[in-house]
Amino acid sequence: MQTAIALLVLVLMTLVMIQIVAAGRFRARILREAANLRQLPAPEPRRDLPEIVYAFARKAGADPDHPPCTAALRQKAEIRLKPGGPFAPIEAWQTIALGKPGFVWDARADGAVMKFRVLDAYAGGLGHLEARAFGSVRVASARGADADVAEGMRYLAELPWAPDAMLGNRDIHWRQIDAEHVEARIETAGGPARVVFRFSAEGDIVAVAAQARPATDEKGRPVRYDWRGRFSGYHTLGGRRIPTEAEVGYLYPSGYEAYFRCEVTGYDVQP
Repeated sequence: MQTAIALLVLVLMTLVMIQIVAAGRFRARILREAANLRQLPAPEPRRDLPEIVYAFARKAGADPDHPPCTAALRQKAEIRLKPGGPFAPIEAWQTIALGKPGFVWDARADGAVMKFRVLDAYAGGLGHLEARAFGSVRVASARGADADVAEGMRYLAELPWAPDAMLGNRDIHWRQIDAEHVEARIETAGGPARVVFRFSAEGDIVAVAAQARPATDEKGRPVRYDWRGRFSGYHTLGGRRIPTEAEVGYLYPSGYEAYFRCEVTGYDVQP
């Protein structure tokens, strides 16, 4: 009996150690990917922007003569893992490349019931997402053409948090549609990624939209839904005037539903 108990304790200790090691490796990988973004080129001033885009970036505090390489932000957020499901509170930090398209988003939920860590990233035209329960057990992963396009759209949609990239990322192609709407596009390994921003009368970006963003349905099958986002609460953090509140969601067959909403609690740019 004592031998059986000892063996059980040994097995449990081994499983705990495996989990700790796996979680540590996942965290180290996230940090490496973020560090790689800091090695990308800095933005280069450009003069081919729609005036409304240039004015937004300059109002935000972006300086084309002294461009930083990356921006970093912290978020207090809520995420819904499936349509109609409950929101889970998370905390996240994010590094955004400014001279080339790229970001690393590291989110963690440490609730009594739900404990997971999510890596969402894009660099070099490639996107990927990975979710791990307890930071160690992989429960979801996405790579390939759909992930490339989806994450490329995310990079573009979050440009209000990266005004320096708006001024100097030459991989972004801009097209003014009308007095209120401007399209931003990049090329990804999976094809072009496009979003359309809506500007308020004051020149702030208040909404973003994309058509046919890759997603999965309730059975896990790949689908494409139109995608929407909203920005509000503009304040100056870390020397940049940015929206501190945002949400995004899909237009499901049943209608629009947000799956993510956040408050930006910290922000800075890094040379």
